[in-house]
Parts: sequence; C-alpha cells; structure tokens
Amino acid sequence: MSLKALQDGTSGTYIDVKVSKDGFLLTQDYVQAQVIKGNVYHAYFGSATTPATLDASYAATDPDISIDISDGRLILPLRIVVVMEAYGTTALFETFCLCSRTLAAASAGTAFVPINMRTRTGGGSNCSVYTAPTVTDGNTTGAFELFRNTQAKAVTIATAIDTSTWQHNVTEWNYLKDAPAPVLEGNASLQIWAICQAATGYISIYWLELGENDI
Repeated sequence: MSLKALQDGTSGTYIDVKVSKDGFLLTQDYVQAQVIKGNVYHAYFGSATTPATLDASYAATDPDISIDISDGRLILPLRIVVVMEAYGTTALFETFCLCSRTLAAASAGTAFVPINMRTRTGGGSNCSVYTAPTVTDGNTTGAFELFRNTQAKAVTIATAIDTSTWQHNVTEWNYLKDAPAPVLEGNASLQIWAICQAATGYISIYWLELGENDI
C-alpha cells in the first residue's frame, strides 16, 4: 500500500508520497520548489566593481530602483540587500523600502529585465523594473515601509589605518529572519531608496512571482 497525493498543477494526477528509510515524510522547502518551477526572480542596481550612483537626497518620486506588479499578478519579496561602497561628506545615511498599492509607472530611468533564478528553462517576469527611475509618488492609502536603516554618522573607511570607527555598510531584509513577507498584489509597486550625499553602492532584490489566484 502506498500513500499518494495530488500533483501540483493538475486536477486528477496522483503520485506517490516519498518517505525516508526510517519513515519520515520528505518535503521540499516552498520557496526552493518555486525556484525549481521558475517563479523566482532577481533584479539589481550596480554590479561587479561598478557601484550604482545612489540618491543624494530624498524625493518621493525618485527611488533608486522600482518594481511594478501588474494587475492579475502578485509577488512576495524574499530578500533585499543594500550594500554601500562609499558615502559623501554629509553625515546622514538612510535606506528604506516602500510597498504601495500605486504603480510606480516609471517615466525615466533604465529598464531592467528581471533574471529568472532557474537559468535555462524559467520564463519571463510580468513585473516592470527600473533603476534610477522617476516615478509616481507611492505614499498613498495603504502604503507601508518594509524596512528602514539609518546612520547618523556615515563614513567611508578607505584604508586599514583610518582612525574612523567601523561602519556597518550592509542592510539586509529577508523573509526568513524578518517575517512576515508581504503579498504585493497588482496593481502595486515596491520601491527602494539608499540616500546619502555622493553615495555609491549596490542593491539586489529577489522575489517570488505568481498569478493572483495561485495562492
């Protein structure tokens, strides 16, 4: 006798459930399963040894990177990393992420084609990603910040003998340690700022993308 379960994506196909030799049910991490199915994507701003030039001051219509989620689709942010390489002369640094029901609808900037984490057979994303865009203000009803980090003294330590105190230059949000992950259902947007005078750095975003009726 074997235990069977309905195969994902079918309405009548049942397959054997797998167990270990000592009888424990074998399951797969949900997000890793979605990577295998080709539903996890990545976008970035700044790469290799060429950091992005980031915002010198805050403007609600000027994030460093934006993602638009179209009607009928949804995303779950999985991991967002902001890595600063250099700060300017102004002491204050801040970075934050805005989740909004309003599309960014970028009118300027550089379009970025999202990268499928299943490199060969994964499909294309339905999200629209722009770096250094000009966008519609997302501070509308229902908007919220996913994370925020600030430093009142942001210093670039260029040499090993610099007498300045060490600066923590990495801000990371991920759904495992900072749960819960929001479900951004289109129309919606996710926008990230990293702000400091004459600042450079790198921003990476990973997300799970599905149809609105898939969960």
